[in-house]
Amino acid sequence: MERSLNSALVWFRRDLRAHDHAALYHALRAARQVWCVFVFDRDILDPLPRIDRRVDFILASLHDLDQQLY
Repeated sequence: MERSLNSALVWFRRDLRAHDHAALYHALRAARQVWCVFVFDRDILDPLPRIDRRVDFILASLHDLDQQLY
């Protein structure tokens, strides 16, 4: 399959999984190199207590995603 793009960017937002991820699927089909990014939104995180299970869950999900991508 001929990939028409040199590179593509996949911005992970709420869907932190590699399987069944439409944007990742299309990027991998269209580009020779795919960059994946997740941005912590300070507007959401700053009001939370420093120890918050939601933040721990996001970090664990990102770690799992990282393992799936490599």
